[in-house]
Parts: sequence; structure tokens; C-alpha cells
Amino acid sequence: AGAVEAVVAAMRGHAGSAEAQEQARRTLGNMTADNAENEIRAGKAGVAEAVVAAMHGHAGSAGVQEQACRALGHMIINDENKTRGGGG
Repeated sequence: AGAVEAVVAAMRGHAGSAEAQEQARRTLGNMTADNAENEIRAGKAGVAEAVVAAMHGHAGSAGVQEQACRALGHMIINDENKTRGGGG
């Protein structure tokens, strides 16, 4: 597994930490910006599911909600990820 998969695993492993969720989303944003290969890797690693879980687990955290919406929006840009995220 690579760095993208490690960040998704960290999201799952630290699901109770809003700060970890926000930082993971920012890291994924940097890793996937203008990088279609990493966008696809993130999709295959289950980032959409991890992000939705973070949204549910931290419903009261505006920071998590904002970062999660950005992550999902960014993932849907990639055609291969549209079916994973429900877009398209």
C-alpha cells in the first residue's frame, strides 16, 4: 500500500478524532490535486466511505463537515470515482 492508502487507513484508525479527520482530508487534497492516478487510488482505497463515516461521526464539527464536502467534491471530478461517490 502507498501513501494514499495509509492516509485512508489513518482516517479509519482515528475515526474518533475530528482533528485527525480534518488533517487527513487536507493531506488527501494535497496528494490528489491535479493527480488523476492518486484520485483513482483514493477512490479504490475507500476514501469516499471513510469521509462519509467521518461526517456521521463528527456531525457537530464544522471543520470536518467542510473538509469532507471538499473531499467528496474533489473525488467526483474523476470519472472513475463517480460511481463510487454516487455522482454522475
